[in-house]
Amino acid sequence: MNYFKGKVVLITGGSRGVGFATAKELARRGAKVVIMARGEKRLLDSELKLQDLDAEVVAVVGDVGEWEDAQKVVAAAVNRFGRLDILVNNAGVSMRGHFADLAPEVCAAVARTNLMGCIFMTRAAIPHLLATKGQVVFISSIAGLFGLPGASIYCATKKALTGLAESLRLELIPMGLHVGVVYLGYTEHDPEKRIIAADGSLTVPDRPAHHTQVHVASKIVRMLEKRQKQLIMTRVGTIGWICYRLSPALVECAVLLAQKRHLGIFKRFS
Repeated sequence: MNYFKGKVVLITGGSRGVGFATAKELARRGAKVVIMARGEKRLLDSELKLQDLDAEVVAVVGDVGEWEDAQKVVAAAVNRFGRLDILVNNAGVSMRGHFADLAPEVCAAVARTNLMGCIFMTRAAIPHLLATKGQVVFISSIAGLFGLPGASIYCATKKALTGLAESLRLELIPMGLHVGVVYLGYTEHDPEKRIIAADGSLTVPDRPAHHTQVHVASKIVRMLEKRQKQLIMTRVGTIGWICYRLSPALVECAVLLAQKRHLGIFKRFS
């Protein structure tokens, strides 16, 4: 419980979902929390909820896909609390649709938030995290372990986070910085959550949840405490990852078969 006492944690996409659940869990453990999101009303409501836990919290409206906003939220954290110990790159958007049907602006929007948002936030935070020998964690997905049909750009951005994390480890571990990646399964979503369809319209998620937001948050907090480099959230994800490392062709055949026969496990992965 004392590990997070007084530590300053910045969480992107912190107004709802996994980001907010993680912020609550860290606040309960004594962390000073900075949450960032694009929607001002929901963000300020979430700030009040955290303050009800007697947490020291700062809410900053901003878009992780904008370099100026990334700099702004990091500066707000350091100006308020004097340091930055942990960055949780949680902000992200989901999409559905076959690649041939995707509008170019959908591709750009997903890449901008899911990949460039993590790059901008991490680059802005690195000097301060190095000063505290802190931590940066990327919230990825099972879709970042191997490609899945109907989620090409999402898979591409989430898989890219693995390469980014691996490079950062080699560069920054000698300086004391911890770098981790969390591979989520499909998580319980807030009622208002929407994903991007191929044409850019918003649609309601239709996949079964693998785990609750509270469960995910507890696992992320434990990962931070142990400074683990990787966390795969679901058993089926772990099995898939092991199989993929042993035989990518086998996993590809299994996914194609599950897709063709409309098996239940296909929905759980896709």
